[in-house]
Amino acid sequence: MPEKLAVLVQNELNLNLNEIFSDAVERGIQIRHLPLYHTQDEKEVIRAARDCNYVIAGREPWNLKTLAACSKDLKLIVRFGAGYDTVDLMSATEFGIAVANAPGANARAVAEHTLALMMSVLRNVTRYDRELRAGGVVSKMSQTLEGTVALVGFGNIGQEVARLLQVFPVRVIAYDPYPNYEKAAELGVEIVSMNQAIEQADIISLHLPGTEEMRDFIDSKTISQMKDGVYIINTSRGSVLDEQALAKALKNGKVAGAGLDAFKIEPFDQNSILKRLPNVVLTPHAAAVSTQGVRGVFESCANTLSCFLRGQLIASILNPQYRFYSREYKGA
Repeated sequence: MPEKLAVLVQNELNLNLNEIFSDAVERGIQIRHLPLYHTQDEKEVIRAARDCNYVIAGREPWNLKTLAACSKDLKLIVRFGAGYDTVDLMSATEFGIAVANAPGANARAVAEHTLALMMSVLRNVTRYDRELRAGGVVSKMSQTLEGTVALVGFGNIGQEVARLLQVFPVRVIAYDPYPNYEKAAELGVEIVSMNQAIEQADIISLHLPGTEEMRDFIDSKTISQMKDGVYIINTSRGSVLDEQALAKALKNGKVAGAGLDAFKIEPFDQNSILKRLPNVVLTPHAAAVSTQGVRGVFESCANTLSCFLRGQLIASILNPQYRFYSREYKGA
């Protein structure tokens, strides 16, 4: 019986998946395209991937239940993007399932969206649009991009944001638990402590993983340490930001404005208090979705699958210990 590859993400560019995954096709692997649209329904995930050997995963849950149901055949999960908070790495490892991601493939797209949110919030672009369509602009006052920008998280995306900010008259500082000092020096970025980043910034841009350790990383206590009138941008994960604390700060002026591309509940909760606040720009977790970015992620996932099939080293492997639990290692 031929092996199967389940592609569980949308293909909005109508790319030829047989061409993108040509290495797999040449090996007789059948491609099954079943976009799950980021469902959180475990039964849907199991139905789509139960008899598949390889999966290109979106933001659907790969937890103990879904992994166990698919573990008989599943060998590799490649996350379509950098984040992997939806995958239970420990359980995947124990089932002998390799997990990899696609870091950096869409970094430019996310960085550009980050900058777009900054400019939109500072220059009131969306507010002007709403007011003009409604009959008239109430106020034309806005802010230019200057002062100190703090990047909280200085990985591929944070570094790309720093690169784009080089044309603006801003001081860029960054906090990261594992800072890349060489890249910081190259981009003119000052590595600082978390407290320094929060306290000194006029604009705070979040580029954090959606891990349990990062949950509500920005909360009421953190916000209280910030400058009055600070701006907050989040193009990482909704879980890193306490939305209720942010809403309160946006109402009382502690936070002057926010640009958000990720939320605690996705798809976006239409009853969210954030929807009613005029000083927030909201986008539907779309930062990575550009023609070039999506193509780049597909190609990165295909390359990872090819490396796995050839028994080559996978640069983005997240659980290298899976080998000790795999059927091949156990001689099954």
